[in-house]
Amino acid sequence: MRFIELSKAPCNETLEVKAIYSDLDWGKRLESMGIRKGRQIRKIANQPFGGPVVIEVDSMKISLGRNIAHKIEVEVLGDHLPRSF
Repeated sequence: MRFIELSKAPCNETLEVKAIYSDLDWGKRLESMGIRKGRQIRKIANQPFGGPVVIEVDSMKISLGRNIAHKIEVEVLGDHLPRSF
């Protein structure tokens, strides 16, 4: 399966993080928020006009700037997991 950028992934779908292309500082920051390779997340919204991407990780809602969301590759798994995971 081909992976897509988080910023281009569909909303309200379960996604698996496949790769993060960022510098060491951002990589550590994302990991501290629970965003790491192999983790399942849910994309909630794309805010308009280049605004942030909102995701859910462990029942927490996190807003990521588009420049960071472009550096996270995900695989769409579908909507087979419960709302909070």
